[in-house]
Amino acid sequence: MPNIADYDNVVVDTHSLSNLLRKTPETRTHTRANENFLRKILKNQEFVRERLIHLLHSGGDVYAICSLREFREISTYSSCDNYDWSPFAITMANESGETINVIDNSFSHYFQFVKKWSFYFEEPDSLSEIEDFYRKRYYIDTKWSTIAQNRYTRPIAIAVWYATHQLKGQELMNLEKAMPFSSGVKHYIEEIKDVSSKLFLLPMTTEVDDREAINIILEDFWGIQQKTPPPEGIDEVLLPGEAELKKEIKKELDKIDQIKTKIIGLEERNKEITQFKQLIYETGDPLEDICKTTLSQLGYKTDDSVEDFILTTEDKEAIVEVKGRERSILREDGAQLAQNRRNYAIQKGKGIREIKAILLGNPWRLVLPLEERARKEPFSIHLADDSVVEDMALVTTVELLKAYSAFLVGKISKEEIIKRLFSGIGLTKLVDE
Repeated sequence: MPNIADYDNVVVDTHSLSNLLRKTPETRTHTRANENFLRKILKNQEFVRERLIHLLHSGGDVYAICSLREFREISTYSSCDNYDWSPFAITMANESGETINVIDNSFSHYFQFVKKWSFYFEEPDSLSEIEDFYRKRYYIDTKWSTIAQNRYTRPIAIAVWYATHQLKGQELMNLEKAMPFSSGVKHYIEEIKDVSSKLFLLPMTTEVDDREAINIILEDFWGIQQKTPPPEGIDEVLLPGEAELKKEIKKELDKIDQIKTKIIGLEERNKEITQFKQLIYETGDPLEDICKTTLSQLGYKTDDSVEDFILTTEDKEAIVEVKGRERSILREDGAQLAQNRRNYAIQKGKGIREIKAILLGNPWRLVLPLEERARKEPFSIHLADDSVVEDMALVTTVELLKAYSAFLVGKISKEEIIKRLFSGIGLTKLVDE
């Protein structure tokens, strides 16, 4: 919701809120969801009320098109009605009539569309939020005037505003000018400090709907000319050439739909391709997942029964460890892989040398461009030494990406890639430069 206090003027239409509350039963005999819905309405109105206080204080007027009060009980201790948004306590008397005497002529045009009234206003009072807004530094004096009244001078439209009076100690006052603020409290009101802008409370129009009533306010008080919204069924009235143009428009829209469908397909294909860029920068589970996806695309099977995973071909088996770091791959990464291979060999009843160890590492993963990364040491010196003893292939995920890219364009076969993976010892290249 935009900040209401940022606007110069605001129009409040209570009609839709009245309808909403009228259709919402009280919660005493209904569901928890219904109670939560009413609480949400109340909370939204409280937010609007706070913003309207700021608006009135900053010189913005509020025009409210008023309907009868709709009250709903939320719980034993709380309730909601369609005037909880108002900074002033609005009291209405349910009575109807047709005699209308317009006092404020600036609203004469509006009241041309009000032929009867269904309530009149009692004298309003301020709510505690206004006093809280001034943090008790001022006395708040609510003021109001009649815009239109019925035959026996009861107001059916009013303007409400407030004045603030600064509180001062008795010793600072000219007692002849002072007025007592509160009995037993040594403070007095010396002068008006500030006057707010106005909240105009108007009855619903009877000759036009609430949308048109808003248009009248916009035109009369802000000079904003509003167009009449097209009535229902106007589309059935066709002018010469309109039907042909509509067919042409539909034809072009169908083309757009086809292009959009094609674009969606291309984007999906592009997503399938670009996912392999994760081999350049990812770490953890996402890096492991894209490594397995890449090897699967090359026709190899992966098995998650161990940490990180098993890579199998028709006659070979390897245990693969995946690591991504923002520096060189460390010695302990290789030690973990060596231990995992021993455990797996024991589990399968095989010799250690029957299980190939492959460490897929993404060192310096956030360093770009790749030419700069290539100048850095991918695996620590100690890890490189240990890999010779352990018969371990050390392969960067960037190298795996290069191999996959070369495979896609037919520069290397998947058999050659797997051959180099299983025969590599130490830093292993999968494609020739």
